[in-house]
Amino acid sequence: MKILRPIRLAQFLCCLAATAAHAESEYTVRQSPGAAPDLEITLALPPGDAPASHRLSARGVAWRLQEQVRAPRCDDGTRLTKDGGGSWIAPPGCHHVTWTVSPPAIEDGTVDVSAQTSLFLTQPKWALLSEPTSLLRETDSAPQQAVLRAADAATTLFGATPAAQGGWLIPADNNAPEFYVVGPAPVQSEQVGDFRVHHVADNPQRVKQLGLVASHAQALRFLARIVYADNPVPEADRSLMIVWIGIDTRLGHAGGAAGSRSFLANYPIGGGDHAQDHAAVTFMILAHEQFHQLADARRGDMPGLPGWINESIAQYYGLRAMQEALGDDAAAALTRRFIDPGRPVEQRFAGAEALFATDRPRALDLAYRQGATFWAELDRALRTASGGAASLDDDISDLLRMTFPEDGSLPPAFLSYLRQWNDNRIDQIISNYVGETDAAAGSGG
Repeated sequence: MKILRPIRLAQFLCCLAATAAHAESEYTVRQSPGAAPDLEITLALPPGDAPASHRLSARGVAWRLQEQVRAPRCDDGTRLTKDGGGSWIAPPGCHHVTWTVSPPAIEDGTVDVSAQTSLFLTQPKWALLSEPTSLLRETDSAPQQAVLRAADAATTLFGATPAAQGGWLIPADNNAPEFYVVGPAPVQSEQVGDFRVHHVADNPQRVKQLGLVASHAQALRFLARIVYADNPVPEADRSLMIVWIGIDTRLGHAGGAAGSRSFLANYPIGGGDHAQDHAAVTFMILAHEQFHQLADARRGDMPGLPGWINESIAQYYGLRAMQEALGDDAAAALTRRFIDPGRPVEQRFAGAEALFATDRPRALDLAYRQGATFWAELDRALRTASGGAASLDDDISDLLRMTFPEDGSLPPAFLSYLRQWNDNRIDQIISNYVGETDAAAGSGG
């Protein structure tokens, strides 16, 4: 039987349980007044009946990032030691833990920000503080938000989301990371639709000349329509921050890193005759990271998306945003590098997701190429099956509020929705990329 118009994906969503609120942890940061660009960070451990000890770690270590915590110690000067699993152990009676972060001073154009490293910029003098590499968290406590504040009046601190009682919010363990600026960095703020966007750059003049602020605004408007659709943007999610760090095009690569409400983006320095190509790559990266940021906000307190889903869908919509904004030959050529329906399927969803634990570079390459191709093909098939009345764009906002299987597959409710179209092309795409699944395996979100 031909179904003329399947019911909307939103009708598959069931009630989502609210996550209980937890008390916020307290962090302070102090910038060294001397020549060395050291940051001194203190965590106030929770009061009450303390356990035998506290286990602390920088959560980026689990993501294979380089920890930047140096010499953590308790109030009385007792140095913390590491256990066999790599966690720092705070002994009983330790109420505050203080450590030093020494961000390396970087040379202009040399840093790929995808490393998510705390950095010190010498002109002007300010530090990028990377939460996943530089803030210790209690590993045995429930996921909770925290607050980062300046320790004294001499320390200038800026972040993406202000806390109600001052300072800046640190996301819970189950949300994307965050980045902060310590020191007198120039901040340019823009209103883009519902969002207040704060831009911090290593060289504001170069960023202005490249038109990056205007380009980002265009990407944000497009992606916000996809991610939020008709849903209001919560007030707490309307403040965003972007940190721009230039990278010399002669290095042959550039990167980005999405945070909960902030993200890092490289932009090209130089390029000559290939400036248009570098502009396309820059736009793709910033749109990819912007999608991550919006998707994280849309999910709220829900667990993060599986790596395969998270990276592949961000890449597809990063390419879409780039095409909408640039619409030139460089954008078309870059899109073809990633989206190729003729490329053989190397790994189905579960296999690709498993690679994130064993071979992350290959997993990311699969997500950027094979994954983006999957979403492009699915979008095309939905438009064809509906005669242009429906597309993947209509479904993303609701899909981002669904619970995903841990193996990186698609939610059963979404698969059931897709199969309502009774379209052989859609069924073949699911079979090729996802595998044989039970179309009737539940309809809960």
